[in-house]
Amino acid sequence: MASLTTALQPIHLVRTRTTFLLSTLLVLFAAAAASCSAAQEQELIATLQSTADASQKWAACQKLRVMGTSKAVPALAAMLTDERLSQAARYVLEALPGPEATTALSDGLGKTSGLLKAGIIDSLGWRGDAKTVSVVMPFLSDSDPNVGSAAAAALGRIGGREALAALSAARARVLAAVQPIVLESLLKCAERMAAANDAASAMAVYRDLNNTKYSVQIRTAAWRDLALADSAHRPDLIVKALAGTDRAVQVQALSLLRETTDRQVIQACTAQWPSLSPDSQLAVLDAQVKLGAEALPLVRLASQSNDLRLRVAGWQAFGQLNDAASIPALAKAAAQGEASEREAARESLERLHGPGVSEGLLAQVSSAPTPERTELLRALGERGDHVAVNVLLQNATSTVQPVRLAALGALSRLAPPEAATSLLKMAAHANSDNEREPVLNALYAACGASTGTESQQLVQMLEGFPVAERRPLLPLLAELGTADALAAAQTASRDSDLELAKAAVRVLAQWPNAAAAGPLFELAQSGTDPTLQALALRGAIQVASQEPEPAKRLALIERALADAKRIDEKKQALGQLGQIPTPEALSVALKSLTVPGLTDEAALAALTIAKTLAPTYPELADEAAGKVLAQVQDGEVARRAWTLKRKSSTSASFIRTWVVCGPYRQAGVVGATAVFDIPFGPEKPGAKIEWKTIPPADHINLGALFPQQENCAAYLQTRLIAPQDCQGLLLIGSDDGVKAWLNGKVVHSNNVDRGEVTDQDTAPITLKQGTNELLLKITQGGGGWSACARIVGKDFKPIPGLEAQ
Repeated sequence: MASLTTALQPIHLVRTRTTFLLSTLLVLFAAAAASCSAAQEQELIATLQSTADASQKWAACQKLRVMGTSKAVPALAAMLTDERLSQAARYVLEALPGPEATTALSDGLGKTSGLLKAGIIDSLGWRGDAKTVSVVMPFLSDSDPNVGSAAAAALGRIGGREALAALSAARARVLAAVQPIVLESLLKCAERMAAANDAASAMAVYRDLNNTKYSVQIRTAAWRDLALADSAHRPDLIVKALAGTDRAVQVQALSLLRETTDRQVIQACTAQWPSLSPDSQLAVLDAQVKLGAEALPLVRLASQSNDLRLRVAGWQAFGQLNDAASIPALAKAAAQGEASEREAARESLERLHGPGVSEGLLAQVSSAPTPERTELLRALGERGDHVAVNVLLQNATSTVQPVRLAALGALSRLAPPEAATSLLKMAAHANSDNEREPVLNALYAACGASTGTESQQLVQMLEGFPVAERRPLLPLLAELGTADALAAAQTASRDSDLELAKAAVRVLAQWPNAAAAGPLFELAQSGTDPTLQALALRGAIQVASQEPEPAKRLALIERALADAKRIDEKKQALGQLGQIPTPEALSVALKSLTVPGLTDEAALAALTIAKTLAPTYPELADEAAGKVLAQVQDGEVARRAWTLKRKSSTSASFIRTWVVCGPYRQAGVVGATAVFDIPFGPEKPGAKIEWKTIPPADHINLGALFPQQENCAAYLQTRLIAPQDCQGLLLIGSDDGVKAWLNGKVVHSNNVDRGEVTDQDTAPITLKQGTNELLLKITQGGGGWSACARIVGKDFKPIPGLEAQ
């Protein structure tokens, strides 16, 4: 043992030294911090005692509230009489520890008056020192209502028997303006006493203030606090309030009753049920339900009330209590009640759970009249209760339409795969499309949850049906989407019955993946019926869009373009081509630009692809836009091509000389986009317009010309002098929307709500030799409002000799 102790001594010494060093460092750090704080406090005190301005002294006080000590009290006390600084000083003194701050505030009362004195009293209240009650008490009767109110509020915050006695004695002799504050403070004192286990004193105050001679706020607050504090008399208090005529107190009682779990209170109120108003009965019902199953007799009583609100609450309560015996009544209410009753009863039928509920629902279905049976079937579906599948299938063949539709709707929500074969038989034997549709909805839902084995069984069943029954059921194959289903659809597409074959092709065109593309292409090539071939090719193009790999999808589209014999088929393929964002797809689209009848579709496909590729392949996109413009010179396609053309390198100057008019607005029209299409003066022939010259600028800041304007529009106009007839591009940036006219003809329109970006819009234009008038309409929703414009040639270079006046 001795040797072990000796061995441990070095470890102990190391730990002791480490602990000693840490303790020493902590002490040194604390001393340094204290020294730093003391020095900083002294600087702040010096600021208070200097000739610094009020804002500097306020800033010093904010810091002293956090770090100040009693050393700061003299400087702060001297500020209490200064109207500019008294509040700042009190702000610090309220928080300082020690009696010095209390003394300074108390002494300041004799040196101040009016609001300054009221403020000091308020600060004493926030300090909460019971010793200052005698200091504050005399001011309750002050002739200044501000001082009296401050004293009453302060005593309420301080609390205690002495403060309570002072407030009680002063209640009858204070100014009328002060009395509400005295009463509120009495309640605060009572609350403090109740919290300190002096319930008797608190209840005495509450009983005293629960008097009709006081305001509604005071007496109802006193009543509530009394009911909470006096557990022995609480049931009688609440029952009396519920049965009474004082509505304000009754509201408090209703609130307490809904909050309480006090069994005595709830039972006492329940005993008075027949004599209570519907409002009170509702509160009693809410409270009683918290007690569980013992509330059921009252819930049944409520559900049969003449008052609709009580009936609704009763139906809702059944759902909380999980009473299987309530199922017949709930079903009847769901079927026959008023709208709010039906909704409440349906929700409860869906919510019910626990022993016997599922069995009770199923048993009731077999014996319930049609309206109730319909509601029960609907509830079974909403509950997601799979034990109901057989009962639902039995009712799905009912000759009573509401029952049949309810059962099929429930099966659609449950989506039980085991019901798929039965539903398929029902669909096959349906007498009409209307009768078949709800069956198919349930069948498709079941197919979505089916396994491979079940899908195979469904396909085999379908293939065994006669043609007339099989035709309307073929869409099931696309719902299944399996290899067996695809083979069955392909077989049907080659059937000698042409109508069956067409139906199969339409199903293949809706296939959930691209697996059907191959069979459709084969049918388009080898089919003997032209209509069937056309359907197959269109279907192949359509289903090709399901191919996720761009290269494979492009191969399918290229095959479609090669196989297509009609222009409309090629157009359809080009439409799909535009959705493949690869350089290879762009190349295919550009090859079709020169094919007669396909220029527009090929151009749109090329521009769509090029726009997507532009961030990565800017030169390729620019080249594509140029090739499109070589074939299309005007219209929307040309505008999109010019927009895509790169224009960042242009050196053309902005149009700097404009005249302006506006702002224009129409009452009740809000937002830039709403203003856009309203024609104002400059758009109306012959209208008298007052144009104003504005300083030249590259970017016209309409917000500066017309400050604080919203929901309006302004117009800019300039004259362009062209040396000769020429083609060009108008490049515009705007905040918000912009419409442009050249020589009275609209050349660009973009109704947007946006911020301005240079050259964000492009419009092809034709300038005539001599004077050309350019008019811009710029809309404004709110925020920024500006525009810029310039004109370039189709090479995006300045047009030689073009001037703006």
